Amino acid sequence: MQATNRGLTLLELLIAISIAAILIAIVIPPMQGMIAGARIAFAINGLASLMTYARSEAITRNRRITLCPTTDRKACAGAADWKHGAMVFADHNGNRRRDDDELLLKYRSTNGRLEIFSGSSPDESGRSRKRVVFSPSGSAAGYTISIRFCAPGNAAPARILLLQNSGRIRLSERESDGSRPDCGA
Repeated sequence: MQATNRGLTLLELLIAISIAAILIAIVIPPMQGMIAGARIAFAINGLASLMTYARSEAITRNRRITLCPTTDRKACAGAADWKHGAMVFADHNGNRRRDDDELLLKYRSTNGRLEIFSGSSPDESGRSRKRVVFSPSGSAAGYTISIRFCAPGNAAPARILLLQNSGRIRLSERESDGSRPDCGA
């Protein structure tokens, strides 16, 4: 008995394409939220790790260590926008700026697709924290900071990384008043 190779009819092909399109339409939106959530989690873990490193170096070196956002690995950024990366350096003269003779201890890039900022907006340059200075005791006295992590279009819930005066780091999904973080979208 000889088998015949018939192939697909046009109607069968259209039905298969329609089913595939429906499945893609159902799967893609939740997947985008899941991907955005994973990006936020990765960015939070990276910045929390950098904070922990800076605190540890302050204790180990017995000197003030500064953590700040940066766009070029050379100077602290002027705004409270952390999405381009952050650096850790030993601030020998205490001016809270990285000078040419001060060694860059560590740099970490962050996901530029996210909005990562302290203060009420990424462009704010007023009262928002633009750096954190850890003392030799490991505390960040006077440098309490809340850093928001927001996905474009609010594809995933915003998260807040909090650093307290004691140097303790914690994660929150709520502002101090119990409201959800505002990402300005």
